[in-house]
Amino acid sequence: MRRRNVVMLSGLAVILAAVLMVGCGSNGGSTSVQSIQTSTGSVVTFGTDAPICDVESFSATITSASLVPQGGGTAATLISSTSPATVDFARLADFNNILSIASSVPAGTYNQLQMTLTSPQLIALNTSTNPPSPQTIPASLTATNFTLTINPALVVAANTTSGLLFDFNLRKSLQVNGTGQVTGTVDPQITVTAGTTSGTTVGEADTLYGIVQSVSTTNPPSGFTGSFGLAVRDGTGQTLTILTNSSTVIEGDGVTSLSALTASTFVEVDAIVNTSGQIIAQTIDVEEQTSTASQKAAFLGHIIAVTRDGSGNATSFTLLVDDEVPDISGSIPLHSGLVVTLTGTTNYFTNWQHWNRQAFTFSPKTLGLGQKVAVHGVLGSGSPPPMSAHQVFLRPRTVVGNFNTLQAAGSDNKTGGFTLTPCGSIFGGNPITVMTFADTNFTGVSGLTGLTTAPTYNTNGILFYEQTSGTTASGASWTAPTWVLQTRRVHQLPN
Repeated sequence: MRRRNVVMLSGLAVILAAVLMVGCGSNGGSTSVQSIQTSTGSVVTFGTDAPICDVESFSATITSASLVPQGGGTAATLISSTSPATVDFARLADFNNILSIASSVPAGTYNQLQMTLTSPQLIALNTSTNPPSPQTIPASLTATNFTLTINPALVVAANTTSGLLFDFNLRKSLQVNGTGQVTGTVDPQITVTAGTTSGTTVGEADTLYGIVQSVSTTNPPSGFTGSFGLAVRDGTGQTLTILTNSSTVIEGDGVTSLSALTASTFVEVDAIVNTSGQIIAQTIDVEEQTSTASQKAAFLGHIIAVTRDGSGNATSFTLLVDDEVPDISGSIPLHSGLVVTLTGTTNYFTNWQHWNRQAFTFSPKTLGLGQKVAVHGVLGSGSPPPMSAHQVFLRPRTVVGNFNTLQAAGSDNKTGGFTLTPCGSIFGGNPITVMTFADTNFTGVSGLTGLTTAPTYNTNGILFYEQTSGTTASGASWTAPTWVLQTRRVHQLPN
């Protein structure tokens, strides 16, 4: 009886060995790789934020982040201490960006995220000066190590990419005094949720930007027209492969196809990530060549002062520099004021055409306070040096405030407009007109007729400074001069 058991076990061992070697030849390493691939998936972590008014920057370093399996077990690393991620959460005001890509996460269900957060830096806008100026506020975290519940839990399937949403709520995290001024004490309020898959899309990254490293239109994956490598400027040092397809919109100064895109060009990208882990560009905003040696960079920020001539055209403005690509902060420090001169040869672009439904023109007349822009040009001498602008690109931004008046609401309860009183002091308490459309995403509120005065709303889109009064066919109107925001999202923030 014992001999029969031995024979049976030996036979099973031979069968098991044969199964393991199928398709592997004599290379034992291939067997190991195949076994891992069938039991692991990947996780893309997206970051977002609920902003607080007049806070220009809040950055912190995620020194580690790991997924904890439901029921216990070995944690899966998303961000390691050897490759930490420094994130400016204020830039993610109701936008999404990619914080990390973990390509080998064991399949299973994860219900907790363990993370360590360090090195907080806080900068607010001081509007008591002329022009307004950045004010560094010493910041301290009430805790650095966190165990956060993932709700709903994250399910990682083999050979599939899943999305994880990391929401750092600045509005609730930054402590304020009796007059509403931030104190520097930061009590991180973070929500972590499993991403919702829509078709094959696991998430959107609508604030990617950086420098093109290489472009390829040769033998792209099936269904795609090409790809390019993008060294992103997001504190993680990632270089991402961005794919394009026949639906990708490429906008820029003379660049309308991937074959015309060249290395060293600064671009902004709105992309989605699918269940295969592919990053697919929806829109590529092509701007200008960059060079560290020649001090040529893209300066990103928002306008805090404008000088106009007698006709109302801007002749210069002050840019509060949020970021610069590539980093030439030795010449232009981050979060400093850059004086930008506009000339008759300066070019103006509004490349996000699918957001600019009314086809407004960006020009010296519609350039105004509070707009987010990217500026390219020639640096002069001085400390800090001024700039003569070659190109100015209008960028999407979020405006936070309170509902004022409903102007119009169509039968779909989405198309129309309303006025919003921004809480940002750069607007001087003046209401702005918010235009909405059939595909505007209303989050936390049913639609236009559900807007009320008590809650705070995030509205994001393209902001123009209009010096001519107008009315749209949908009933939205404005009395100049004022700001008009063409919005793609209205988000009612929780109290």
